[in-house]
Amino acid sequence: MSTLESATVDELATRRELVSTADRLVPVLAEYADEGERLRRLPDPTVSALRDSGMFSLAVPRRYGGHGAGLRTTLEVTERLAHGDASAAWVAMVLTGGAYMAGMLDEQGREEIWGVDAHSVVVGSLSPGGSGYRTAEGGLLISGQWPWASGAHAADWAAVAVNVVDEERNLVEPVVALVPAHQLTIQDTWHTAGMAATGSNTLCGEQVAVPAHRVLSIAGVLAGSYADARPDEPYLRTPLSTLAALPLVGPMIGMASRALELTLETAKHKPMSLSVYETLAASPSAQLAVAEAATHIDSAQLHAHRAADDVDTRVAEHRDLTILDRARVRMDTGIAAIRCRQAVELLLSVTGAGAFALSNPVQRIWRDLGAASRHAACNPSLSKEIYGRALLGIEEQPTFLV
Repeated sequence: MSTLESATVDELATRRELVSTADRLVPVLAEYADEGERLRRLPDPTVSALRDSGMFSLAVPRRYGGHGAGLRTTLEVTERLAHGDASAAWVAMVLTGGAYMAGMLDEQGREEIWGVDAHSVVVGSLSPGGSGYRTAEGGLLISGQWPWASGAHAADWAAVAVNVVDEERNLVEPVVALVPAHQLTIQDTWHTAGMAATGSNTLCGEQVAVPAHRVLSIAGVLAGSYADARPDEPYLRTPLSTLAALPLVGPMIGMASRALELTLETAKHKPMSLSVYETLAASPSAQLAVAEAATHIDSAQLHAHRAADDVDTRVAEHRDLTILDRARVRMDTGIAAIRCRQAVELLLSVTGAGAFALSNPVQRIWRDLGAASRHAACNPSLSKEIYGRALLGIEEQPTFLV
């Protein structure tokens, strides 16, 4: 068996184990989902369950006790977690991205993060909200506000985007800085109708010193150059543009799948009001709607899994993804998000107004999916533009995340 074949078998075994673990967590996550929405962050029992079971360590290098998982595994795990709590699945997905960036540090940086505590959690916020100056020692002194830091309350470290400037405040280069979470404060800015429990608040810092070994060039991350020194960790070669988009749809597919399950259960016993049908299941209109919804979910999953498999295969073989490859991933991401949203809209109409009762979990799925599927990296119109340009051989793109 070749090295690549052996790695593929190992990844499949890891995937099955992690999906099984995620499945066992579903009842726990569901139990605390309402409390999370009230708190506007994940409750402590949810955080503990996810951390202790390794759900925050999907992208942590294996040498530090993590799983070093690829994109397909991350998708399937977060799909399953979302059956219990969409926000919990989202936070697990975001923290996977944080660990991915931290994994690109040199050994000194990685030891600081995971050498002492293998369960250390890294939250990421790549919103350009901070700036910094180079110090005499080569490190940075940074200040700023970094919004939308999902899972910040659960984090031990933060990976934040910083524009390094000179004395005249001219841009030198954009970087990612890894900072201990206790050196930052959390500003309560996350008040939303959907995905409330993600706690996607704003991280704030003032004159925080960051040593050089905890600074990454965003250009280097985009180019995958930090992964070249670690051939035994091929997932680090995953393009940042892909990692910032495709994993988002894992929780969305899980939300839509759970809404389908709940609707099918309801349809078996709930009568169709103002009709001759004793149950929704007996109505042809309901039958057509659930069939179409299920097909939308299948379509989302097929697009997402195909894209993940393509990326995982390329990085495992140390082959770069072309612009066209990456553009198609963005297109698949946008399509998957839209299909999930379409599926849940159909399912709401099957159940009727009763789906909007606060006691009905489908209404929270609808709100959560409505918010999640409108993430900037899922923008279906922008995805079409990106993919269309790539198909036509136009080099200029409207975003650097391609």
